[in-house]
Amino acid sequence: MNSSLYTYVGHRHLPFMNPFGEATMSRVIDLLAMSASQLVVDFGAGWCELPLRLIEKYAVHADCVELSPLIAGEARARAAKRVDPERIRIHEGDAGTFKATIPPAAFDLAVCIGSSHALGGPELAITALARLTRPGGRVLVGEAFWKAAPNDEYLKATGLGVSEFGVFTTPVALGVQAGLLPELCIAATEREFDEYEWAHQRAIEAYADEHPSDDQALGLLSRGRVWRENYLKYGRDILGFALYLLRKPA
Repeated sequence: MNSSLYTYVGHRHLPFMNPFGEATMSRVIDLLAMSASQLVVDFGAGWCELPLRLIEKYAVHADCVELSPLIAGEARARAAKRVDPERIRIHEGDAGTFKATIPPAAFDLAVCIGSSHALGGPELAITALARLTRPGGRVLVGEAFWKAAPNDEYLKATGLGVSEFGVFTTPVALGVQAGLLPELCIAATEREFDEYEWAHQRAIEAYADEHPSDDQALGLLSRGRVWRENYLKYGRDILGFALYLLRKPA
């Protein structure tokens, strides 16, 4: 089953591709208070909604990295309708490979929301983002975390590993360890997470209805329903997601 397709389909109607709602993401964008022509890099950028909003609001320049050709292609189509193409570059490929081409302190804002695995996990990701950020700049990360210890049934059903995530405070500690100062740490509310999960589920179900004879669609549907069952049974009480805004001292 194509994991890239699962992500693409499930997030069709989720612009930011994470559990946070419009109000929270707009608040974060306001807090960033960037200046025209400042530089942003976003690893695992998905539809590039955050960089697009930053370009629209502050006229920044953005480099966006997305591994999936399917998602990167859609991101380019969305960007072409909204912003000056000179202000955004969408790099299709491995985040680690792209990271290695960037000199230290190259960006005013370095972002990685829900994609730290692409940079070697939370610790390596935050260290790398701190290195790429200019003094006085910011790092914005989004990480899943364990609200409670996951049980074996949940881990087996979802394919998650207990070591994949820390607790809510883990990225704060990693940021401080990397020389960053925390400015905002906010967890998605239960309602935000429910809205996210059900938007994802509706999109999967709709895709399966649209492609009734497609084996890939049936595979997406099976995976989605297993996730739904375990989200309702365990996930709402076990898994959280949070944003962490950290500043690099000047």
